[in-house]
Amino acid sequence: MTEHPSAVPVGSRRERYLVAPLGAPHKDFFTHLAEDPAATVHRVVSTAPTFAVVEMDADRAAMLTVTGAVHVEPDLVLNYACPAADPGVIPPGEVARLSFLVTGSDGRPLPGAEVYLMNEVFPLRGVTRADGRVAIDVPAGMLPLDGVHVKPQYDYWAVWLGRPALSGESPNLVVCPSFEETFPGFPQRPLDGWARRSLRFDALPPTFRGDGVRVAIVDSGASMDHPDLRGRVEGDRDSWEDRIGHGTHAAGIIGGTDDGHGVVGVVPEAVLHSCRIFPGGRFSDLIEAIDHCLAEQVDVINLSLGSAQFSPLVARKIEQARQAGIACVAAAGSSAGPVRFPASMPGVLAVAAIGKLGEYPPESHHATRVYGSPTVDGYFSASFTCHGPEIDVCAPGVAIVSSVPPSHYAAWDGTSFAAPYVTGLAALLLAHHPDFRGGRFTARDAARVDRLFALIKGSCRPLALGDRHRTGAGLPDAVAALGLRQPADPWGMSPLNAEQQPRTTLTVPAGEPLDPLRTAMRSAGLLPGKR
Repeated sequence: MTEHPSAVPVGSRRERYLVAPLGAPHKDFFTHLAEDPAATVHRVVSTAPTFAVVEMDADRAAMLTVTGAVHVEPDLVLNYACPAADPGVIPPGEVARLSFLVTGSDGRPLPGAEVYLMNEVFPLRGVTRADGRVAIDVPAGMLPLDGVHVKPQYDYWAVWLGRPALSGESPNLVVCPSFEETFPGFPQRPLDGWARRSLRFDALPPTFRGDGVRVAIVDSGASMDHPDLRGRVEGDRDSWEDRIGHGTHAAGIIGGTDDGHGVVGVVPEAVLHSCRIFPGGRFSDLIEAIDHCLAEQVDVINLSLGSAQFSPLVARKIEQARQAGIACVAAAGSSAGPVRFPASMPGVLAVAAIGKLGEYPPESHHATRVYGSPTVDGYFSASFTCHGPEIDVCAPGVAIVSSVPPSHYAAWDGTSFAAPYVTGLAALLLAHHPDFRGGRFTARDAARVDRLFALIKGSCRPLALGDRHRTGAGLPDAVAALGLRQPADPWGMSPLNAEQQPRTTLTVPAGEPLDPLRTAMRSAGLLPGKR
Protein backbone atom coordinates (compact mmCIF):
# COMPACT_ATOMS: atom_id res chain seq x y z
CA MET A 1 0.00 0.00 0.00
CA THR A 2 1.41 3.41 -1.04
CA GLU A 3 1.94 5.88 1.80
CA HIS A 4 1.03 9.57 1.41
CA PRO A 5 2.43 11.24 4.52
CA SER A 6 1.39 14.72 3.36
CA ALA A 7 -2.22 13.73 2.69
CA VAL A 8 -5.02 14.06 5.24
CA PRO A 9 -7.71 11.34 5.42
CA VAL A 10 -11.22 12.59 4.63
CA GLY A 11 -13.64 12.21 7.52
CA SER A 12 -16.92 13.71 8.74
CA ARG A 13 -16.74 17.34 9.78
CA ARG A 14 -18.33 18.82 12.87
CA GLU A 15 -21.16 21.33 12.47
CA ARG A 16 -21.91 24.53 14.33
CA TYR A 17 -25.03 24.83 16.47
CA LEU A 18 -26.80 27.38 18.64
CA VAL A 19 -27.46 25.91 22.09
CA ALA A 20 -29.83 27.72 24.45
CA PRO A 21 -31.09 26.36 27.79
CA LEU A 22 -34.86 26.21 28.11
CA GLY A 23 -36.07 28.22 31.07
CA ALA A 24 -33.67 29.88 33.49
CA PRO A 25 -30.17 28.50 32.81
CA HIS A 26 -28.21 26.91 35.65
CA LYS A 27 -25.25 29.11 36.55
CA ASP A 28 -22.82 26.34 35.54
CA PHE A 29 -24.59 25.31 32.31
CA PHE A 30 -22.18 26.99 29.91
CA THR A 31 -19.17 25.99 32.04
CA HIS A 32 -20.16 22.32 31.82
CA LEU A 33 -20.79 22.70 28.11
CA ALA A 34 -17.29 24.14 27.58
CA GLU A 35 -15.81 21.17 29.46
CA ASP A 36 -17.59 18.64 27.24
CA PRO A 37 -14.84 16.92 25.19
CA ALA A 38 -17.35 16.24 22.40
CA ALA A 39 -18.12 19.94 21.96
CA THR A 40 -16.16 23.11 21.24
CA VAL A 41 -17.74 26.33 22.53
CA HIS A 42 -16.76 29.23 20.26
CA ARG A 43 -18.53 31.92 22.23
CA VAL A 44 -21.48 32.62 24.53
CA VAL A 45 -23.84 35.34 23.33
CA SER A 46 -25.51 37.17 26.21
CA THR A 47 -28.82 38.12 24.73
CA ALA A 48 -32.44 37.10 25.28
CA PRO A 49 -32.17 34.15 25.47
CA THR A 50 -28.49 33.60 26.15
CA PHE A 51 -27.02 30.94 23.89
CA ALA A 52 -23.70 29.33 23.02
CA VAL A 53 -22.19 28.82 19.58
CA VAL A 54 -20.98 25.22 19.74
CA GLU A 55 -19.15 22.98 17.27
CA MET A 56 -19.98 19.28 17.66
CA ASP A 57 -21.03 16.14 15.84
CA ALA A 58 -24.64 15.76 14.76
CA ASP A 59 -25.04 12.80 17.16
CA ARG A 60 -23.98 14.93 20.12
CA ALA A 61 -26.41 17.67 19.08
CA ALA A 62 -29.21 15.10 18.89
CA MET A 63 -28.37 13.80 22.37
CA LEU A 64 -28.59 17.32 23.80
CA THR A 65 -31.93 17.85 22.11
CA VAL A 66 -33.59 14.71 23.49
CA THR A 67 -32.84 15.78 27.06
CA GLY A 68 -35.59 18.38 26.69
CA ALA A 69 -33.54 20.84 28.70
CA VAL A 70 -31.98 22.78 25.84
CA HIS A 71 -32.92 24.21 22.46
CA VAL A 72 -30.48 23.21 19.70
CA GLU A 73 -30.54 24.49 16.13
CA PRO A 74 -27.93 24.64 13.34
CA ASP A 75 -25.90 27.84 13.13
CA LEU A 76 -26.35 28.02 9.38
CA VAL A 77 -24.40 30.14 6.94
CA LEU A 78 -26.37 33.10 5.58
CA ASN A 79 -26.37 34.00 1.90
CA TYR A 80 -26.68 37.25 0.03
CA ALA A 81 -30.01 37.77 -1.67
CA CYS A 82 -28.32 37.82 -5.08
CA PRO A 83 -28.79 35.48 -8.01
CA ALA A 84 -26.60 32.41 -7.66
CA ALA A 85 -25.40 29.87 -10.17
CA ASP A 86 -27.38 26.67 -10.33
CA PRO A 87 -25.49 23.45 -9.43
CA GLY A 88 -24.74 20.94 -12.12
CA VAL A 89 -22.39 18.22 -13.25
CA ILE A 90 -19.51 18.80 -15.65
CA PRO A 91 -19.74 16.21 -18.45
CA PRO A 92 -16.59 14.16 -19.09
CA GLY A 93 -14.53 14.33 -22.27
CA GLU A 94 -11.61 16.11 -23.87
CA VAL A 95 -10.77 19.67 -22.88
CA ALA A 96 -10.74 22.70 -25.16
CA ARG A 97 -9.03 25.93 -24.13
CA LEU A 98 -10.89 29.14 -24.94
CA SER A 99 -9.13 32.51 -24.63
CA PHE A 100 -10.85 35.85 -24.10
CA LEU A 101 -9.84 39.50 -24.23
CA VAL A 102 -12.21 41.79 -22.35
CA THR A 103 -12.09 45.52 -23.03
CA GLY A 104 -14.27 48.52 -22.40
CA SER A 105 -15.95 50.36 -25.25
CA ASP A 106 -13.15 52.89 -24.82
CA GLY A 107 -10.61 50.21 -25.75
CA ARG A 108 -9.13 49.78 -22.27
CA PRO A 109 -8.44 46.20 -21.14
CA LEU A 110 -10.54 45.35 -18.09
CA PRO A 111 -8.67 43.49 -15.34
CA GLY A 112 -10.62 41.48 -12.76
CA ALA A 113 -13.59 40.89 -15.08
CA GLU A 114 -15.40 37.61 -14.38
CA VAL A 115 -16.03 35.47 -17.48
CA TYR A 116 -18.70 32.77 -17.13
CA LEU A 117 -19.16 30.09 -19.78
CA MET A 118 -22.74 28.80 -19.57
CA ASN A 119 -24.10 25.44 -20.66
CA GLU A 120 -27.53 24.38 -19.38
CA VAL A 121 -27.14 25.06 -15.64
CA PHE A 122 -23.41 24.86 -14.92
CA PRO A 123 -21.02 27.83 -15.33
CA LEU A 124 -17.27 27.68 -15.75
CA ARG A 125 -15.51 30.78 -14.48
CA GLY A 126 -12.32 32.67 -15.15
CA VAL A 127 -11.02 36.12 -14.15
CA THR A 128 -9.10 38.42 -16.47
CA ARG A 129 -5.53 39.41 -15.71
CA ALA A 130 -4.15 42.95 -15.77
CA ASP A 131 -4.08 42.81 -19.58
CA GLY A 132 -7.78 41.91 -19.77
CA ARG A 133 -7.04 38.34 -20.91
CA VAL A 134 -8.11 34.97 -19.51
CA ALA A 135 -8.01 31.36 -20.72
CA ILE A 136 -10.62 28.82 -19.56
CA ASP A 137 -10.47 25.05 -20.05
CA VAL A 138 -13.83 23.71 -21.22
CA PRO A 139 -14.77 19.99 -21.28
CA ALA A 140 -15.75 19.12 -24.85
CA GLY A 141 -19.08 17.79 -23.59
CA MET A 142 -20.06 21.35 -22.65
CA LEU A 143 -19.66 22.64 -26.20
CA PRO A 144 -21.35 24.40 -27.87
CA LEU A 145 -22.00 26.89 -25.10
CA ASP A 146 -25.41 28.42 -24.40
CA GLY A 147 -23.81 31.75 -23.66
CA VAL A 148 -20.95 33.80 -22.27
CA HIS A 149 -21.55 36.19 -19.37
CA VAL A 150 -18.84 38.80 -18.80
CA LYS A 151 -19.08 40.83 -15.60
CA PRO A 152 -16.57 43.70 -15.19
CA GLN A 153 -15.57 44.73 -11.69
CA TYR A 154 -16.96 48.24 -12.03
CA ASP A 155 -17.77 51.22 -14.26
CA TYR A 156 -18.88 49.07 -17.21
CA TRP A 157 -21.99 47.07 -18.07
CA ALA A 158 -21.98 43.28 -17.87
CA VAL A 159 -22.43 41.63 -21.27
CA TRP A 160 -24.37 38.51 -22.32
CA LEU A 161 -23.46 36.73 -25.55
CA GLY A 162 -26.12 34.16 -26.39
CA ARG A 163 -25.26 31.15 -28.58
CA PRO A 164 -21.74 32.49 -29.16
CA ALA A 165 -19.57 31.47 -32.10
CA LEU A 166 -16.19 31.17 -30.38
CA SER A 167 -12.71 30.74 -31.77
CA GLY A 168 -10.45 28.07 -30.36
CA GLU A 169 -7.40 29.53 -32.08
CA SER A 170 -7.45 33.26 -31.29
CA PRO A 171 -8.59 35.32 -28.27
CA ASN A 172 -12.32 36.07 -28.32
CA LEU A 173 -12.89 39.81 -27.95
CA VAL A 174 -15.70 40.95 -25.65
CA VAL A 175 -16.46 44.68 -25.47
CA CYS A 176 -18.34 46.03 -22.42
CA PRO A 177 -20.15 49.38 -22.75
CA SER A 178 -19.14 52.02 -20.23
CA PHE A 179 -21.56 53.69 -17.85
CA GLU A 180 -20.52 57.03 -19.30
CA GLU A 181 -22.06 56.07 -22.65
CA THR A 182 -25.41 55.34 -21.00
CA PHE A 183 -25.24 58.14 -18.43
CA PRO A 184 -23.35 61.09 -19.98
CA GLY A 185 -21.28 62.95 -17.42
CA PHE A 186 -21.60 60.26 -14.72
CA PRO A 187 -20.12 60.10 -12.11
CA GLN A 188 -19.04 63.75 -12.27
CA ARG A 189 -22.78 64.47 -12.47
CA PRO A 190 -25.27 62.75 -10.15
CA LEU A 191 -27.24 59.78 -11.44
CA ASP A 192 -31.04 59.97 -11.38
CA GLY A 193 -31.63 56.30 -12.13
CA TRP A 194 -34.80 54.53 -13.19
CA ALA A 195 -35.25 53.04 -9.72
CA ARG A 196 -35.60 56.45 -8.05
CA ARG A 197 -38.05 57.61 -10.71
CA SER A 198 -40.20 54.49 -10.54
CA LEU A 199 -40.63 54.91 -6.78
CA ARG A 200 -41.17 58.65 -7.34
CA PHE A 201 -38.40 59.81 -5.04
CA ASP A 202 -37.65 62.41 -7.70
CA ALA A 203 -41.08 64.00 -7.08
CA LEU A 204 -40.51 64.65 -3.37
CA PRO A 205 -39.71 68.06 -1.89
CA PRO A 206 -35.94 68.62 -1.69
CA THR A 207 -36.18 68.95 2.09
CA PHE A 208 -37.25 65.31 2.51
CA ARG A 209 -33.83 63.78 3.27
CA GLY A 210 -34.35 61.48 6.27
CA ASP A 211 -32.58 63.75 8.75
CA GLY A 212 -31.91 62.01 12.08
CA VAL A 213 -33.35 58.56 11.27
CA ARG A 214 -30.97 55.73 12.11
CA VAL A 215 -30.62 53.00 9.47
CA ALA A 216 -28.55 49.83 9.96
CA ILE A 217 -27.18 47.80 7.06
CA VAL A 218 -26.40 44.23 8.15
CA ASP A 219 -24.12 43.13 5.35
CA SER A 220 -20.48 42.94 4.22
CA GLY A 221 -19.50 46.39 5.51
CA ALA A 222 -19.57 49.84 3.93
CA SER A 223 -16.49 51.38 2.36
CA MET A 224 -15.76 54.74 3.95
CA ASP A 225 -13.18 55.38 1.24
CA HIS A 226 -15.94 55.76 -1.34
CA PRO A 227 -16.79 59.42 -2.07
CA ASP A 228 -20.51 58.67 -1.75
CA LEU A 229 -20.11 57.31 1.79
CA ARG A 230 -17.22 59.30 3.22
CA GLY A 231 -18.28 60.58 6.64
CA ARG A 232 -21.69 58.93 6.33
CA VAL A 233 -21.29 55.74 8.40
CA GLU A 234 -21.13 55.50 12.18
CA GLY A 235 -19.69 52.75 14.33
CA ASP A 236 -16.47 50.83 14.76
CA ARG A 237 -14.12 51.28 11.82
CA ASP A 238 -13.72 47.48 11.65
CA SER A 239 -17.31 47.34 10.41
CA TRP A 240 -16.53 49.66 7.49
CA GLU A 241 -14.11 47.47 5.54
CA ASP A 242 -15.93 45.81 2.65
CA ARG A 243 -13.96 43.19 0.76
CA ILE A 244 -16.97 42.17 -1.33
CA GLY A 245 -18.82 45.37 -2.19
CA HIS A 246 -22.31 44.05 -1.45
CA GLY A 247 -22.86 46.20 1.64
CA THR A 248 -21.30 49.29 0.03
CA HIS A 249 -23.71 48.92 -2.91
CA ALA A 250 -26.70 48.75 -0.55
CA ALA A 251 -25.40 51.67 1.55
CA GLY A 252 -25.07 53.88 -1.53
CA ILE A 253 -28.70 53.21 -2.46
CA ILE A 254 -29.93 54.06 1.02
CA GLY A 255 -27.76 56.97 2.07
CA GLY A 256 -25.26 58.04 -0.58
CA THR A 257 -24.08 61.65 -0.15
CA ASP A 258 -25.89 64.37 -2.09
CA ASP A 259 -22.83 66.31 -3.22
CA GLY A 260 -23.55 66.76 -6.91
CA HIS A 261 -21.63 63.64 -7.92
CA GLY A 262 -22.14 59.88 -8.21
CA VAL A 263 -25.14 58.18 -6.61
CA VAL A 264 -27.46 60.09 -4.28
CA GLY A 265 -29.11 57.95 -1.62
CA VAL A 266 -32.81 57.93 -0.78
CA VAL A 267 -32.05 59.44 2.65
CA PRO A 268 -28.73 61.31 2.33
CA GLU A 269 -29.09 62.83 5.80
CA ALA A 270 -30.02 59.65 7.70
CA VAL A 271 -27.49 58.18 10.14
CA LEU A 272 -26.05 54.97 8.67
CA HIS A 273 -24.82 52.08 10.82
CA SER A 274 -22.79 49.31 9.21
CA CYS A 275 -23.02 45.88 10.87
CA ARG A 276 -20.53 43.67 9.05
CA ILE A 277 -21.25 39.93 9.21
CA PHE A 278 -20.08 38.84 5.72
CA PRO A 279 -18.21 36.98 4.45
CA GLY A 280 -19.12 33.89 6.46
CA GLY A 281 -22.11 35.36 8.31
CA ARG A 282 -24.24 32.93 10.31
CA PHE A 283 -27.45 33.07 12.34
CA SER A 284 -25.43 33.81 15.47
CA ASP A 285 -23.79 36.81 13.80
CA LEU A 286 -27.18 38.12 12.70
CA ILE A 287 -28.52 37.86 16.24
CA GLU A 288 -25.57 39.83 17.58
CA ALA A 289 -26.00 42.44 14.84
CA ILE A 290 -29.64 42.95 15.78
CA ASP A 291 -28.62 43.21 19.44
CA HIS A 292 -26.29 46.03 18.39
CA CYS A 293 -29.18 47.72 16.58
CA LEU A 294 -31.32 47.46 19.72
CA ALA A 295 -28.57 49.02 21.81
CA GLU A 296 -28.09 51.86 19.30
CA GLN A 297 -31.86 52.46 18.99
CA VAL A 298 -31.76 52.03 15.24
CA ASP A 299 -35.03 52.78 13.42
CA VAL A 300 -34.79 50.56 10.33
CA ILE A 301 -32.64 47.50 9.56
CA ASN A 302 -31.87 46.50 5.98
CA LEU A 303 -31.44 42.73 5.60
CA SER A 304 -30.21 41.90 2.10
CA LEU A 305 -29.56 38.32 3.15
CA GLY A 306 -31.38 35.10 3.80
CA SER A 307 -31.43 31.37 4.41
CA ALA A 308 -33.53 28.47 3.19
CA GLN A 309 -33.97 27.39 6.82
CA PHE A 310 -36.01 28.95 9.63
CA SER A 311 -34.30 29.90 12.90
CA PRO A 312 -36.44 30.19 16.05
CA LEU A 313 -33.74 32.22 17.81
CA VAL A 314 -33.35 34.66 14.93
CA ALA A 315 -37.13 34.97 14.65
CA ARG A 316 -37.35 35.73 18.36
CA LYS A 317 -34.68 38.42 18.06
CA ILE A 318 -36.38 40.06 15.07
CA GLU A 319 -39.68 40.10 16.96
CA GLN A 320 -37.87 41.70 19.92
CA ALA A 321 -36.64 44.39 17.54
CA ARG A 322 -40.19 44.91 16.25
CA GLN A 323 -41.49 45.30 19.79
CA ALA A 324 -38.79 47.95 20.29
CA GLY A 325 -40.05 49.87 17.26
CA ILE A 326 -37.33 48.73 14.83
CA ALA A 327 -38.57 47.94 11.32
CA CYS A 328 -36.83 45.08 9.50
CA VAL A 329 -36.93 45.20 5.69
CA ALA A 330 -35.64 42.03 4.03
CA ALA A 331 -34.82 40.87 0.52
CA ALA A 332 -37.10 38.04 -0.55
CA GLY A 333 -34.19 36.11 -2.06
CA SER A 334 -32.84 35.63 -5.56
CA SER A 335 -32.95 31.87 -6.07
CA ALA A 336 -36.26 31.96 -8.03
CA GLY A 337 -37.81 29.72 -5.38
CA PRO A 338 -39.82 30.21 -2.19
CA VAL A 339 -39.32 33.35 -0.11
CA ARG A 340 -36.30 32.94 2.13
CA PHE A 341 -35.99 33.50 5.86
CA PRO A 342 -36.19 36.05 7.48
CA ALA A 343 -38.22 37.75 4.72
CA SER A 344 -40.79 34.96 5.18
CA MET A 345 -41.61 36.18 8.71
CA PRO A 346 -44.93 38.03 9.19
CA GLY A 347 -43.27 40.89 11.10
CA VAL A 348 -40.73 41.57 8.34
CA LEU A 349 -41.40 43.53 5.13
CA ALA A 350 -40.48 41.17 2.26
CA VAL A 351 -39.29 42.82 -0.96
CA ALA A 352 -39.29 41.16 -4.39
CA ALA A 353 -37.42 42.49 -7.44
CA ILE A 354 -38.63 43.97 -10.72
CA GLY A 355 -36.83 45.42 -13.74
CA LYS A 356 -37.66 47.84 -16.55
CA LEU A 357 -36.99 47.48 -20.26
CA GLY A 358 -34.78 50.10 -21.85
CA GLU A 359 -32.80 50.89 -18.70
CA TYR A 360 -29.67 48.96 -19.73
CA PRO A 361 -27.85 48.21 -22.99
CA PRO A 362 -29.66 45.51 -24.98
CA GLU A 363 -26.53 43.35 -25.10
CA SER A 364 -26.10 43.42 -21.31
CA HIS A 365 -26.74 40.42 -19.08
CA HIS A 366 -29.59 42.32 -17.43
CA ALA A 367 -31.66 41.64 -20.56
CA THR A 368 -31.82 37.94 -19.55
CA ARG A 369 -33.70 38.76 -16.33
CA VAL A 370 -37.15 39.26 -17.91
CA TYR A 371 -39.84 36.91 -16.57
CA GLY A 372 -43.21 36.70 -18.29
CA SER A 373 -44.78 39.58 -20.20
CA PRO A 374 -43.78 43.14 -19.25
CA THR A 375 -46.35 45.84 -18.60
CA VAL A 376 -47.09 48.41 -21.29
CA ASP A 377 -44.57 50.67 -19.53
CA GLY A 378 -41.86 48.04 -19.63
CA TYR A 379 -41.88 46.83 -16.03
CA PHE A 380 -41.22 43.12 -15.58
CA SER A 381 -40.80 40.62 -12.78
CA ALA A 382 -37.17 39.58 -12.38
CA SER A 383 -36.61 35.94 -13.30
CA PHE A 384 -34.47 35.35 -10.21
CA THR A 385 -36.80 36.84 -7.58
CA CYS A 386 -38.15 34.54 -4.89
CA HIS A 387 -41.93 34.52 -4.80
CA GLY A 388 -44.86 33.44 -2.69
CA PRO A 389 -47.70 34.73 -0.52
CA GLU A 390 -45.17 36.26 1.89
CA ILE A 391 -44.16 38.96 -0.63
CA ASP A 392 -45.27 42.38 0.62
CA VAL A 393 -44.03 44.75 -2.08
CA CYS A 394 -41.69 44.85 -5.06
CA ALA A 395 -38.96 47.34 -5.95
CA PRO A 396 -36.31 47.84 -8.65
CA GLY A 397 -33.67 45.12 -8.52
CA VAL A 398 -32.31 44.83 -12.07
CA ALA A 399 -29.43 46.93 -13.45
CA ILE A 400 -29.11 48.87 -10.20
CA VAL A 401 -26.12 51.22 -10.33
CA SER A 402 -24.56 52.06 -6.98
CA SER A 403 -21.25 52.45 -5.20
CA VAL A 404 -18.62 49.71 -4.84
CA PRO A 405 -15.15 49.81 -3.24
CA PRO A 406 -12.88 51.57 -3.38
CA SER A 407 -14.39 54.46 -5.35
CA HIS A 408 -16.25 52.98 -8.30
CA TYR A 409 -19.77 52.02 -9.44
CA ALA A 410 -21.34 48.75 -10.55
CA ALA A 411 -24.69 47.66 -11.99
CA TRP A 412 -25.92 44.60 -10.10
CA ASP A 413 -29.08 42.51 -9.98
CA GLY A 414 -30.84 40.98 -6.99
CA THR A 415 -33.50 41.43 -4.35
CA SER A 416 -30.47 42.47 -2.28
CA PHE A 417 -30.64 45.80 -4.11
CA ALA A 418 -34.43 46.09 -4.22
CA ALA A 419 -34.76 45.98 -0.42
CA PRO A 420 -32.55 49.07 0.20
CA TYR A 421 -34.96 51.28 -1.77
CA VAL A 422 -37.81 50.22 0.50
CA THR A 423 -35.56 50.64 3.54
CA GLY A 424 -34.89 54.19 2.36
CA LEU A 425 -38.62 54.82 1.93
CA ALA A 426 -39.26 53.54 5.47
CA ALA A 427 -36.64 55.99 6.79
CA LEU A 428 -38.25 58.85 4.84
CA LEU A 429 -41.63 58.09 6.40
CA LEU A 430 -40.22 57.98 9.93
CA ALA A 431 -38.49 61.32 9.35
CA HIS A 432 -41.28 63.20 7.59
CA HIS A 433 -44.70 61.57 7.89
CA PRO A 434 -46.90 63.32 10.48
CA ASP A 435 -47.90 60.00 12.07
CA PHE A 436 -44.33 59.64 13.34
CA ARG A 437 -43.56 63.31 13.93
CA GLY A 438 -45.78 64.13 16.87
CA GLY A 439 -48.68 61.93 15.74
CA ARG A 440 -50.11 58.73 17.19
CA PHE A 441 -47.10 56.55 16.39
CA THR A 442 -44.16 58.31 17.99
CA ALA A 443 -43.54 55.63 20.63
CA ARG A 444 -40.93 53.00 19.81
CA ASP A 445 -43.15 49.93 19.77
CA ALA A 446 -44.65 47.32 17.44
CA ALA A 447 -47.56 49.60 16.55
CA ARG A 448 -45.11 52.04 14.99
CA VAL A 449 -43.62 49.30 12.81
CA ASP A 450 -47.02 47.99 11.79
CA ARG A 451 -48.22 51.48 10.84
CA LEU A 452 -45.03 52.08 8.85
CA PHE A 453 -45.49 48.88 6.84
CA ALA A 454 -49.19 49.63 6.32
CA LEU A 455 -48.36 53.05 4.84
CA ILE A 456 -45.79 51.53 2.47
CA LYS A 457 -48.11 48.77 1.28
CA GLY A 458 -51.06 51.15 1.10
CA SER A 459 -49.14 53.46 -1.24
CA CYS A 460 -48.41 50.72 -3.76
CA ARG A 461 -49.55 50.73 -7.37
CA PRO A 462 -50.23 47.19 -8.56
CA LEU A 463 -48.28 46.02 -11.59
CA ALA A 464 -50.19 44.06 -14.22
CA LEU A 465 -47.77 41.14 -14.28
CA GLY A 466 -50.29 38.37 -13.67
CA ASP A 467 -48.94 36.97 -10.39
CA ARG A 468 -49.39 38.84 -7.13
CA HIS A 469 -47.02 36.39 -5.45
CA ARG A 470 -44.19 37.96 -7.46
CA THR A 471 -45.05 41.60 -6.69
CA GLY A 472 -47.13 41.66 -3.49
CA ALA A 473 -49.14 44.88 -3.13
CA GLY A 474 -47.08 46.37 -5.96
CA LEU A 475 -44.55 49.16 -6.40
CA PRO A 476 -44.48 51.69 -3.53
CA ASP A 477 -45.15 55.34 -4.33
CA ALA A 478 -43.14 57.69 -2.11
CA VAL A 479 -45.42 60.67 -2.78
CA ALA A 480 -48.53 58.75 -1.77
CA ALA A 481 -46.86 57.08 1.22
CA LEU A 482 -45.86 60.46 2.65
CA GLY A 483 -49.39 61.81 2.30
CA LEU A 484 -48.51 64.44 -0.28
CA ARG A 485 -50.80 65.51 -3.12
CA GLN A 486 -51.24 62.69 -5.63
CA PRO A 487 -50.82 63.73 -9.27
CA ALA A 488 -52.04 61.78 -12.29
CA ASP A 489 -51.04 58.12 -12.41
CA PRO A 490 -47.70 57.97 -14.27
CA TRP A 491 -48.24 54.30 -15.11
CA GLY A 492 -51.74 54.68 -16.51
CA MET A 493 -53.12 52.29 -13.90
CA SER A 494 -55.97 52.54 -11.49
CA PRO A 495 -55.51 55.38 -8.96
CA LEU A 496 -55.28 54.89 -5.24
CA ASN A 497 -58.58 54.66 -3.44
CA ALA A 498 -59.91 57.72 -1.67
CA GLU A 499 -58.68 56.67 1.77
CA GLN A 500 -55.10 56.38 0.48
CA GLN A 501 -55.13 59.65 -1.48
CA PRO A 502 -54.87 62.70 0.79
CA ARG A 503 -56.06 65.90 -0.80
CA THR A 504 -54.69 69.39 -0.37
CA THR A 505 -56.04 72.74 -1.47
CA LEU A 506 -53.86 75.53 -2.78
CA THR A 507 -55.17 78.97 -1.88
CA VAL A 508 -53.77 81.95 -3.75
CA PRO A 509 -54.38 85.30 -2.01
CA ALA A 510 -55.81 88.11 -4.04
CA GLY A 511 -53.36 90.69 -5.17
CA GLU A 512 -52.37 92.39 -8.38
CA PRO A 513 -48.73 91.10 -8.40
CA LEU A 514 -49.93 87.49 -8.49
CA ASP A 515 -52.45 87.88 -11.32
CA PRO A 516 -50.03 86.97 -14.12
CA LEU A 517 -48.85 83.91 -12.14
CA ARG A 518 -52.44 82.87 -11.42
CA THR A 519 -53.36 83.17 -15.11
CA ALA A 520 -50.37 81.08 -16.15
CA MET A 521 -51.14 78.37 -13.61
CA ARG A 522 -54.77 78.20 -14.74
CA SER A 523 -53.63 77.90 -18.32
CA ALA A 524 -51.46 74.96 -17.33
CA GLY A 525 -54.32 73.33 -15.44
CA LEU A 526 -52.65 73.79 -12.07
CA LEU A 527 -55.43 75.95 -10.63
CA PRO A 528 -59.20 75.62 -11.00
CA GLY A 529 -61.18 78.19 -12.91
CA LYS A 530 -61.49 79.47 -16.44
CA ARG A 531 -58.43 79.32 -18.64
